[in-house]
Amino acid sequence: MTDLVQRSQDTVLRRILCFYDPPLDGSDPEYVEGTGEESGRRNYPHRKERVSIMDIRGHENNFTLDEHSFAALPGIFDRDINFTVPTAITEKYLPWVQELILQHIPHSVSVTIFNWLLRKASAMKTPSRQVHKIHIDQSPKGAFLRAYRHLPADQVAAIENGRAYFRIINVWKPIFRTVRDHPITFAESRSLRAADLVPVRQVSSDYVGETYAVKYSDEQRFRYWSDMKPEDVVLIQCFDSREQSQEDGVHDRLKYTQCAHGSFQLAEEEQDETCTRESIEVRCLVVVASR
Repeated sequence: MTDLVQRSQDTVLRRILCFYDPPLDGSDPEYVEGTGEESGRRNYPHRKERVSIMDIRGHENNFTLDEHSFAALPGIFDRDINFTVPTAITEKYLPWVQELILQHIPHSVSVTIFNWLLRKASAMKTPSRQVHKIHIDQSPKGAFLRAYRHLPADQVAAIENGRAYFRIINVWKPIFRTVRDHPITFAESRSLRAADLVPVRQVSSDYVGETYAVKYSDEQRFRYWSDMKPEDVVLIQCFDSREQSQEDGVHDRLKYTQCAHGSFQLAEEEQDETCTRESIEVRCLVVVASR
């Protein structure tokens, strides 16, 4: 297959993505986050596979959080914020993110930001560089751990008694310039199967959570959004506590709607890939009233 394929008016790339392979010693998979300038370390290898990645440019409205686990919002960011100043981010950008989610998630009642980070692409292993591995930020266990850790008791009680449910949504956008290298790719939730996902113990200095690594399957459908500009925002749903319907007969469907994602090398040859991408990612717990 050629490097770039035209299917009707859709652009499809064939690129290498990094998937999960089990630890060589048979142990349970684990990732330990780095501290300071030290990169994190994992005890399992990556399996590299060349896959088709379809561009959603021009078709942004065809994808939704409920059905696909991601949503593209072109040109929606219009604020003048200096992303080199942390207080500008916390005082101006994070409130904007909260309002954005309240506007785009029907019946949402609160948005709790539990983490945000800046990333800068690098050919070197640095803590803030792009993440190549295809992953989901929280397994169901990890998602509920986050909810219990960050939400007030009354909201946890509302979730437990069915008056509310929660989502974990990452709000991702480039800063400073259009993305020309290391774009992110996201898999449609309905193209994943439960057997594709592997729980990984995620260890930081003050918290132990659980993420999902992703095994390769040729049934997975990956998308990307070409030439994302600083005004463009993508919502990536890591978890929705509502269980998916299993009535359509699809075997081994995910119990919850979750988005596997990661970055990839845009240029065909490694030496041609620049490292200019800079981005901000905000991780949010969204409590939604049940209807």
